[in-house]
Amino acid sequence: MPKPERALAAVAQANLSSGRTQAIQLDLVMRIGDREAIATGQLVSHPSGLARLELRGSEGRVDRYLLSGPELLAAKDGKALEDPQPMLQPVFLLQPSSQETLRVALESFGIDSRWIGIAPCGDLDCYVFGDPSLAAPAPHRLSASQLDPADAADAATLDPDANAHESGLAIRGGGSLAIGAPLESGDPVARLWVDSASLQVQRIDRASGESMYLGPLVRFERLMVPAWLEIQEPGRDPIHFDVKRAIRVNANPQAFNPTWLYSPIDPIDPTAAGVPAPAAATSP
Repeated sequence: MPKPERALAAVAQANLSSGRTQAIQLDLVMRIGDREAIATGQLVSHPSGLARLELRGSEGRVDRYLLSGPELLAAKDGKALEDPQPMLQPVFLLQPSSQETLRVALESFGIDSRWIGIAPCGDLDCYVFGDPSLAAPAPHRLSASQLDPADAADAATLDPDANAHESGLAIRGGGSLAIGAPLESGDPVARLWVDSASLQVQRIDRASGESMYLGPLVRFERLMVPAWLEIQEPGRDPIHFDVKRAIRVNANPQAFNPTWLYSPIDPIDPTAAGVPAPAAATSP
């Protein structure tokens, strides 16, 4: 198991290699469950932790969503939505280009990057950040009675606080170790799942209960992004977005101002024209 800091740095490097470390725009087609497509969308995501999504339905309805860190705002046809569905998830967690910026981004969503474990995710093995119940204890963290005599002698010479820092695993509350601490039954936990081979993000779990799953990477010129995004929320049909195009864009902070939610709506759907067929995307 790598140290959390080293794993974060490797994930950030994978983001950089995939060309996602500046603002990107994804043109999307949306469907719910097994139904036919019901809307087109345009998602703009900035590595600083800002994102916006505009969805246009076949009957002219326009929904807009704005994500600033963990805060989600939304409007339907220019009128505020009080309790918006979690349509817009933190795609910008795929964009930080350094260990520190990725760590800060994860913390803003309640993901404690000091915890790292490994678990299956589909056909892959994933590093999982943020879940103490999946973090495996290192041998020197066990009590003397649980170690072989030779290991116990070595462990007695170790500084527990120093080793906790080095491994990225924290000692919580009165010196008791929280590694493997069980979660309350049914309580969701914020986690980031990363393919241990490619170091690409596969899944993001939110403490609010929903999860975003990401498809395999496809290439749009120099930019590599997931082929699809799927949001799963308990008790609801999954919301699926196919990515039809991805480009780098210049997006300044004003583009993510909340006033955008209520600004006049262009009658021309910006995602309807010029969207390349799926064949325009290629596997990396």
